[in-house]
Amino acid sequence: MLGELYKPKGEALETAQAVLEMEDVYACNVAKGCCNACSYCYIPQATRGAVKRGMISYPKEPSHELVKKQLHNGVNPEGVFLSFLTDPFIKPIVKDTIKLIELLQDYEIEVAVLTKLEPPAVIDGNFLRFGMSIVSSDRRFWRHFEMRTASPIVRYYTLNRLHKAGFYTWLSVEPVPPPAIWKQDLIKQIEPFYFVDFMIFGKWNYDKRARNEEARNYYAETIPRFIDFCKDHGIRYHVKKATMEFALGRSD
Repeated sequence: MLGELYKPKGEALETAQAVLEMEDVYACNVAKGCCNACSYCYIPQATRGAVKRGMISYPKEPSHELVKKQLHNGVNPEGVFLSFLTDPFIKPIVKDTIKLIELLQDYEIEVAVLTKLEPPAVIDGNFLRFGMSIVSSDRRFWRHFEMRTASPIVRYYTLNRLHKAGFYTWLSVEPVPPPAIWKQDLIKQIEPFYFVDFMIFGKWNYDKRARNEEARNYYAETIPRFIDFCKDHGIRYHVKKATMEFALGRSD
């Protein structure tokens, strides 16, 4: 049910386990849909149209109230990921998200969040892994694909500030565009984020330009460079299984 803890599956499970570094993971969608309006958003396609672009559905009760009932009824997750079907810090739900994070922290449950927006100043770093998505530091990319989100420089300063404050910080390098969609040197784009604790790499999806041989060669060349960059800076990393299989020619 929307707003409740649930067991993710597939790539969502892979992501949650990689970020939280644990097997017994849950997720919670504090809403369904998003007002960030990124042009490459995977949610409409991944939900087969159940989530319409620009439309947002909310839980029947605030998420923190629904989850509190689950915890009182014996649900006991090691970690919780927020959120796969929305950005947890969009304005309509940010207060609920903060209350939910605080609730889970009170239970000493590890929480991972992923956003493209500045968080409120009230968040506490205990039991919180704070992540932001970025695949390009180029403002032209931002203006073209994700202009309603925080700019790349704002995301940099947000992660840097939280890192210095002692937060566990991570970067979602996804969806990485192949040259047919956007030409860039990916490693130069993520170099400013050398200080984060973890990075996850995933390919561009739901676009035929990201499924051809040129795209395959690009990912095959870029993934080893990504891994070397992470190793050089002591960053824990994960390349998504489907991305690696595509780069190795094991899938279309």
